Amino acid sequence: MAGHSHWAQVKHKKAIIDKKRSQIIGKLINAILVAARENPNPETNPKLKNAIERAKKFGIPQETIERNLKKTETLKAEELTLEVYAPMGVALIIKGMTDNKNRTISEIKSILNKYSSKLAEPGSVLWLFEEKGVIEIEKENFNEMLIEKLQSLLEDFEEKEKSVILYTSVNNLYKTKEILENSNIKVLSTEIQFVPKSYVNIENKEVLEKINNFIDELLDHNDVYEVFSNLR
Repeated sequence: MAGHSHWAQVKHKKAIIDKKRSQIIGKLINAILVAARENPNPETNPKLKNAIERAKKFGIPQETIERNLKKTETLKAEELTLEVYAPMGVALIIKGMTDNKNRTISEIKSILNKYSSKLAEPGSVLWLFEEKGVIEIEKENFNEMLIEKLQSLLEDFEEKEKSVILYTSVNNLYKTKEILENSNIKVLSTEIQFVPKSYVNIENKEVLEKINNFIDELLDHNDVYEVFSNLR
């Protein structure tokens, strides 16, 4: 959505490359475990609720999710957030989980070197983004009455060709979704994303393809479960 979250790319891969299914399942479970460490109750932890929803959409059974949630307290792996400067003013946030931080960072650095990119100091890229709740609905359902109904929750919106992206705070994400569903409005997707404050547009198709390949290679790493960028 809006070009800044690359979860969508992972999501679509399941239809074309079955061989990566187990890898993607592992990433989805890791996202759940990271979120559960903050608060194991999905009803009061929107990040955990969102991670569970994504896993279920991919076809992971509830019993598998519950079994893995029981591992949270004994889990030795840790969350990893890396900030990256890429060419052409592109900034990346890499989210992952690892049981060997030094190994993972070393392997990611090798990928960065291939694409003339480098790790940034903590906080130097994060400030370019805001963590938000992001909901997509069909454009035909978006009108002034809906804006008024969501007035206290909605922070911003972005109109696309056939849909509208609604931005809320993370805490208001599921309150907004509930209002939409109670209004019989179909929610196309619900995400928690690092949304860039401004975007980078790259007109050169070869350069754009190279950066997208770079992001795909990062997502292919076993310990990485999400990549956000300021690339439109």
